[in-house]
Amino acid sequence: MKINKKVKIAVGSLFCVVLLLFVVLVIHIATAKPIVIENATIQVSRIDFDKPFDSIGAIDIQNKIKTIPGVKSDVIVKRNVIVFFHDNKIANSEKVYNQLMALGNYNAQRFILPENLASKKVCPVMNRDSFSYKFSRGIQSIFN
Repeated sequence: MKINKKVKIAVGSLFCVVLLLFVVLVIHIATAKPIVIENATIQVSRIDFDKPFDSIGAIDIQNKIKTIPGVKSDVIVKRNVIVFFHDNKIANSEKVYNQLMALGNYNAQRFILPENLASKKVCPVMNRDSFSYKFSRGIQSIFN
């Protein structure tokens, strides 16, 4: 039985591509270093408003929330939601919310993550029984 030359080239090329992608994955895992956060007290919080902001209102609310102690400069205002980063050592999300409500007459509420979502693990690699976790830990142990 003679195997066609084109089939041999196709299978060989596919093997080379898979091997190359595997090597890239191994190199990526081996060189990936965990993110070290200098100040691990930064938290993301959200406030939902009853109606959307116009462009002037978005700038106004952004400037007001930045004046609150503990709020970092990264403030995102989209439609009727504001997402902000704050330092837990200085102010928690409830304190920021109360101070913002004191700065203006807003109809808003803090977004609090439901309990059933707060306890879920969202990253599949964090499951210690998964193949991807064991594979990446094995690769990292080879190079460390």
